[in-house]
Amino acid sequence: MKKIAFLAIAMSALLGLSACGKQLTTSKTTYKATGMVAVIKGEASSKTVKYQAPTGNGTSKVNSGSYVVTVPMSHQKQTVKLSADGQKKTVTVKAAKAIGDYKTISTKYNQAIVAMALPKDVQTQLAAAQKSGASAVAAMTPAQKVAYAKQQQALQAAMAKAQQATKSSQLPTSVDGLKQVLSTNGGKLRMNVQNGQLIAITDVVSVKALKNKKAKTDFGTQFGLIANATGADAKKVGKAFTKAIKDAGSGSTTIDTITSNGVKFNIGLSTSDLYIYITK
Repeated sequence: MKKIAFLAIAMSALLGLSACGKQLTTSKTTYKATGMVAVIKGEASSKTVKYQAPTGNGTSKVNSGSYVVTVPMSHQKQTVKLSADGQKKTVTVKAAKAIGDYKTISTKYNQAIVAMALPKDVQTQLAAAQKSGASAVAAMTPAQKVAYAKQQQALQAAMAKAQQATKSSQLPTSVDGLKQVLSTNGGKLRMNVQNGQLIAITDVVSVKALKNKKAKTDFGTQFGLIANATGADAKKVGKAFTKAIKDAGSGSTTIDTITSNGVKFNIGLSTSDLYIYITK
C-alpha cells in the first residue's frame, strides 16, 4: 500500500512538472486595429496556437517560442479564444468604425468606372439626360419626344456596352470577410467586409509600376475613384498623397495620416510595393 501511495505521489509530481512546462501568454488583454486586422502576439510552448473569433478561425505556427495571430477587424467588439497544449487564453479586440455600407460604396465606384468608359459625347448626353426632369420631357413637342426616346435608347445601349467592357475593373456585388477584390493595371484592392459593412481597404501598387506612365495614371484613377466612393475628397487626398510621396523621396522617415471627411489614409512603403490603408 505504501508503494502504491508513493507511486501516486510521484505521478502527481511528474504531471505537475509537465503542466509547468506548458505556456500560453498574450502581450495584451485588449487589442485594436492595425490596418485591416488586429495583431495578437504572445508566447507558447507548443508548435501551433489555435484561435477562434467571430470574423475567422485558424491556426498560427509558433516560431522560437513566439506566435502572431491576425484577426480581421469588425464593426463589433470581438472575443478571441486562444488554445495550445491544453492551455487557454481569451482576449478582446475592440470594434472598428466602418467606412460605410459596402453595397453603396461598390455601386458608386462601379458607376464611375462605367461612366469613364463612355465616349465623351455620350458622357455629355448622359449628364444632360440626368438633368432633364419629368416636367421638361412633358413640355416637349411630339417630334422632340420621339428624338428624346431614340437618344435614351442609344444611351442605354452605350451604357450596356461600357458595363460589359469594364466588368473586370468593377468591384464584386458582394464581399464577405477579408479578400482581394480587384487586380488591375492600377494595382490591387483588398477589402475587409463584415456583415455588409466595409471595415477597411488596402490599395497596393508596385513601385516598379509607378515608374511607368500608363500604370501610374491607372493607379491614380483607381485610387481617386475608391477615395471618392468612400466619401473622401479625392482631389484633396490626391494632393496630400503626392506631397507625402515627394517628402518620403527627399528623405522624410514618417508619413502622416491623411484625413478627408472622416476617412483616414495611411501610407506604407516597402522596397517593392506602396500600400495605402483606408479606414475610418
